[in-house]
Amino acid sequence: MPKPLDDLLAIADEPIEVTPPRSKSPVRLRWPSFEEWHSLSVAHRQLDGKDPPAELIARTVAICVADERGERRYKDADLPAVLATSPRLLMWLYVKAWETVLRNDEKAVKDEEGN
Repeated sequence: MPKPLDDLLAIADEPIEVTPPRSKSPVRLRWPSFEEWHSLSVAHRQLDGKDPPAELIARTVAICVADERGERRYKDADLPAVLATSPRLLMWLYVKAWETVLRNDEKAVKDEEGN
């Protein structure tokens, strides 16, 4: 079986650490798989300018937050716990995920390449 494209391009998928406001501890955000990213992207595009429902915000955060090994920390079954998080923290993580590990616009590509 051929190697995945990221092996060919030697892309490092290490989680990134972000520190929420008023927090002493960073949170790790992981780069989702293509399947995870695509499902989020399609769900967000289907909103057609409307605000995302709470469940989609929670699912987005759940997919991106990583544990100490860089693995997905929250599964879909954990969405009620994610929804019970402080609204400020949940929304901050949601926005930060789209600014970092979910971003795929041309500027993101240029930033990654160092141009």
